[in-house]
Amino acid sequence: MKTIKIVMLVALIGFCGGNASAQLTDKQEKQIAKEAKKEAKKLKKEGWQVPAGGFSIERQLNKAYMLQAETDMDNNPKYLIGQAISGGSFYDAAKMQAVELAKAELAGNIATDLTTLVNIKLGNQQISAEKASSASEIIEKGKSLVSQKLGSTIPLIEIYRNTKEGTIEVQIRLAYEKEKGIKAALDAIDSELEEEGVSLK
Repeated sequence: MKTIKIVMLVALIGFCGGNASAQLTDKQEKQIAKEAKKEAKKLKKEGWQVPAGGFSIERQLNKAYMLQAETDMDNNPKYLIGQAISGGSFYDAAKMQAVELAKAELAGNIATDLTTLVNIKLGNQQISAEKASSASEIIEKGKSLVSQKLGSTIPLIEIYRNTKEGTIEVQIRLAYEKEKGIKAALDAIDSELEEEGVSLK
């Protein structure tokens, strides 16, 4: 539900302002701020809070929504998002696990976009069905490699709450520039694809 709200907000901003990679209007920024304030209030009611020294939930959400509203020259989302919640007895351990899960989601999103790109390129090259199948398998296996190849991600959300069971839940949301993500993915699997006689360059 939370992801759907974000998508709807970003879609509305894009509809109102055309290319969101340009400067957002005051109206759009106020709309984002309003949604961030509303969502922050809900999260606080659910017990979520920021770690010591962290930005307020509202400010983190505002930054996240602003970034998610950015598009590339083709009016597609400029950034991919990965988010996760992890629990544990200690904050640092729960945070580390949440970060890894969020990165894994990012890698999965990148792999999905990469699959589409590869299918288009393979279609243009008119290669055999066997090679195309091998390429798809390599991409699927390469998800873990993609995660390792990712450079520094952009932290958007870091909040936590104490549970009734006495554990700590940490929620993390990360962003990564889509173009860089695709390049990292290609670098991760390029040599294996070439061994199968498939070139994406």
